[in-house]
Amino acid sequence: MPTLIGGIVVRHTREHVRRFWVAQNRRTIGLLMVMFAIIYAAGFVFTTILSQNFMGNVPNVLFMWGILFALGLALIMASVGIKHFSTTSMMSAKEHAIHSRNIGIFLIGIGIGSVLFALPVTLVPEFASLMVLFSLGGILLLIYTFLNAIFGHSYPEIGFASLVMWIAFVVGAFAFANIAYSNPPMFQSLSLMAASVTIIVVFAITGTLMLYRAGAEFHSDFRKANKLR
Repeated sequence: MPTLIGGIVVRHTREHVRRFWVAQNRRTIGLLMVMFAIIYAAGFVFTTILSQNFMGNVPNVLFMWGILFALGLALIMASVGIKHFSTTSMMSAKEHAIHSRNIGIFLIGIGIGSVLFALPVTLVPEFASLMVLFSLGGILLLIYTFLNAIFGHSYPEIGFASLVMWIAFVVGAFAFANIAYSNPPMFQSLSLMAASVTIIVVFAITGTLMLYRAGAEFHSDFRKANKLR
């Protein structure tokens, strides 16, 4: 029998596995969003400092971003790997097989969607800074939608973050429209700063909120399991 939770049918896992998967996902996604905000903030600060004499520091800027990218990738792989192992170790063979298939579908969908949403950044380089907000908002929307469609659970924090990104993109496009062609250097500086601040703040707040809610859910389940008041 499938489990009916809030109108969403969770088809392939038992109740305790589902609850554990939901909490682990929220914690892992929240952690990754906070880490992304920290790494992006560090990269933005160091790029700003090094760009004071940008032409002489291009190799240093690229080297610094390379280190940050490698660090971020390692942290993502470690976090996702630990989460995946801890969840699948609780599953039966049938649950694991279905879950692995769903993970594959999810990754393929996110991969294709991410490429499509990233295209505007490369196709319109003069508006790349603002387009990053549009692209990230779209990718977050895909994650929110695919988690719901494939796994039967959604995280409203991700949907809200996506909406904020798109609102910031629209507001920025209208606010800086007058200087986009009249003063391109100023437009680039203002749009980069606005986009960077938005990304850092949205990811940091969303990630922190998801970590807090994951901790609250664990605390609630612990009290129920041990019949604590």
